[in-house]
Amino acid sequence: MHRAFSAGFPARQKGATLVIALLILVLIMMIGITAVSTSNTQFKLAGNLQFEDSALNNAETAVTAAEAWLATGTNYASAGFTAYDRPTSPQLLPIGYLAGLASPDNSPLTMTWRDSTDDVNTANSISVNDPIGGARNTSQRYYIELMSTGNRLQGSSQVVGGRTSSGCNQVNTYLITGRGASARGAVKFVQSYYSVLSC
Repeated sequence: MHRAFSAGFPARQKGATLVIALLILVLIMMIGITAVSTSNTQFKLAGNLQFEDSALNNAETAVTAAEAWLATGTNYASAGFTAYDRPTSPQLLPIGYLAGLASPDNSPLTMTWRDSTDDVNTANSISVNDPIGGARNTSQRYYIELMSTGNRLQGSSQVVGGRTSSGCNQVNTYLITGRGASARGAVKFVQSYYSVLSC
């Protein structure tokens, strides 16, 4: 008598577990790539904001330097505010001087900013002196435009209680435009109206 042996072959594996594991690995890899890409983009954005902040700080420093210059002695009455003198004071503009220039030189946003260290014949601003080294910092430039003279301070009068006051109540008003630049080419502008007692 012959007995038939049936060999017990295991059921064929379908490989579903392997496919699911590979899909999960691919998904994790894609999440990782997205995270790296997002991180890189955020790093670049943060860097750009840092350079823009640096440019804005340079523009504000230029305006502060111009205000300090105007407040010193009789600088507010400099001859450059009466008649434009490019070789001596390219950063001092008489009333209406900038508006009388042809485009693009009649706007701080479109003009090419130059000082005497760039070209004496085309200078239109001044760079701020570096307080540490004394050299000109070309990333901080400004010009000052005279806007009005002899204006009476609002709410003030030379006659107080029927008596004449000896106090000064007239001011000259200036528009200071500062331009700041950063290492990566970001440029910012700050403008400030500044008044100085003129008597």
